[in-house]
Amino acid sequence: MKIRREFKIGVFAVIVLLVSWWGIKWLGGQNLLKNSNIYYVYFDDVSGLLESSRVQLRGVEVGNVRDIALEDGRVKVEIAIESKYADMIADNSVAEIGSTGLMGGMQVFIVQGDSDRVMEDGATFEGRRRTDVMDMLADKGGVLMDDLTATVNSIKALLDGNGDNIAELIANLESVTGTIDGVLKSSASGIEGAVQNLNTFTTSLAANTERIESVIENVDSLSTDLAEADVVGKLTTTISSLNSVIAAIEDGQGSAGKLIYDPELYNSLSEAGDNLALLLEDLKANPMRYVHFSLFGQSEEKAAKKAAKQAEREARRAEK
Repeated sequence: MKIRREFKIGVFAVIVLLVSWWGIKWLGGQNLLKNSNIYYVYFDDVSGLLESSRVQLRGVEVGNVRDIALEDGRVKVEIAIESKYADMIADNSVAEIGSTGLMGGMQVFIVQGDSDRVMEDGATFEGRRRTDVMDMLADKGGVLMDDLTATVNSIKALLDGNGDNIAELIANLESVTGTIDGVLKSSASGIEGAVQNLNTFTTSLAANTERIESVIENVDSLSTDLAEADVVGKLTTTISSLNSVIAAIEDGQGSAGKLIYDPELYNSLSEAGDNLALLLEDLKANPMRYVHFSLFGQSEEKAAKKAAKQAEREARRAEK
């Protein structure tokens, strides 16, 4: 039996309508292929909340808003939550509405309770509005504007009361900038000379790069030679030997130690020095006693006899 053409068209139309209806529901946030539990929430105001708005639990989308209607002076919101999340919702959980951001829309947030019992399908949540940034701005906007107005008025009063001082300050700044400009203009040639000298210096450095590198290599070679010669070790040995000598001197060992710490030797040297000083003084006073020298070979005894005879003659003359 042949199927009539009209029957085929009718079946196709029904299928199209069903698919369209399912598509509309899906676009509205309702997935007919998933099982969901229905809950209700009452609010005083749901401004910004729409049908198909999201329902979140711990930041995860678990459902959507099915219907919004007025009932007994309040707003009744019907929400659908996927059945697989129903066991996570305690019977003392709270549903909050709030915005997702400054430019975002409103949605429902499920705040989990601490009860051991699970909220049954068709139960009613306690509803409240979440305080978001926009609400805070609305609450604090008036105070903020008052504070801003007071600040502007204070700045205006400060400017009005110090107008002359501000004008004088600006004049001083202009004078200072003029002075600085004059100094820079008068010193332009000096600055250019300094820049040229700097360029010359850098050019010289660039031209003598090989010499500088050679000097650095020589310094490195010298440091390497010093390290290989173990100068530090030899210097340490020398210092240790010097410390030993000093320690021996402090203990009175050796000639130097006895010279420094032996009091008898010190006294003997001091006495010898005193005797030497007396000898030098006597030598200055009586040089002929120690030195026998004459141009004519005359001895000291002859000179003394001659002096005695001369003295006798002078004495006789004096008596006469």
